[in-house]
Amino acid sequence: MAIGFYFPSKAGATTSWVPLKQPVFPAVEPVDYPEQLTGETAGGTLYVQDKGLRRETFQLQFVRLTATDRGNALTFFNVIKKSFNVFEYEDRNAVLHTVRWMNNFDFQFVIEGRYSGGIILRKETA
Repeated sequence: MAIGFYFPSKAGATTSWVPLKQPVFPAVEPVDYPEQLTGETAGGTLYVQDKGLRRETFQLQFVRLTATDRGNALTFFNVIKKSFNVFEYEDRNAVLHTVRWMNNFDFQFVIEGRYSGGIILRKETA
């Protein structure tokens, strides 16, 4: 199944990017509770203050995209303005997720006419 990026949503997309070449494996989808403060007493007691926010991310790695595909990705990146706008990401299982693009646009020229880079998406919580 092909992945895709749709702004503002797949049903009403004004801008989209469906890569011609899919991301490489492994498919990295970490889950974390990053808003926790921890401290340990001299006696070894661990104290944790939890804000309770669960964060899911999708880390996609692309290898040797064509210049056209890289250009389409950059156009999409400019429309969503990195993390400013939320959009829908369709994963390999055809499940839609509302996400934000969290990292810089960094697709490096690796071989004649081909670009490689990664995207980190943060899933929006309800």
